[in-house]
Amino acid sequence: MDIERVAAQRLMDATGIKAVLEVPESRPSEFISVEMTGGSGDRFMRTASLAVQSWAKTRRRAAEIARLVEEATPDIADEPNVFRAVANGSYRWPDPDSGHERYQTNVELTVCE
Repeated sequence: MDIERVAAQRLMDATGIKAVLEVPESRPSEFISVEMTGGSGDRFMRTASLAVQSWAKTRRRAAEIARLVEEATPDIADEPNVFRAVANGSYRWPDPDSGHERYQTNVELTVCE
C-alpha cells in the first residue's frame, strides 16, 4: 500500500484542496503536501508517521487548512487496511525559501496488510 498516496487522496476528497506528494515547483496559491517521515512494524501491522503540510498565501488560511486536515484525518481510517488515523497536533512552519505560509500537522496511522 502506498500510504502517502492513500492519505493524500483521502485528505483531498475530504477537504476539497489539492493534495500532492511532491511540492510543485510552480506552487498553487494553496495546497496540501503529504510526506512519510517514519514508521515501524512487522509483517502484518505497521505504523506510519506522516508530515502533512498546509500551504497558503496567508498565515490565517494556512491555519484554516491545517484545521481541515486535523478534522479530515480520521477519514483516512475508512480506507481498507487502515485501522487508526490520528492527528497529533499542528504548528506554524513558514517556508523560508518561497515565503509561503505553511502549517504542519503530524499524522500517525496504523496499517494492517
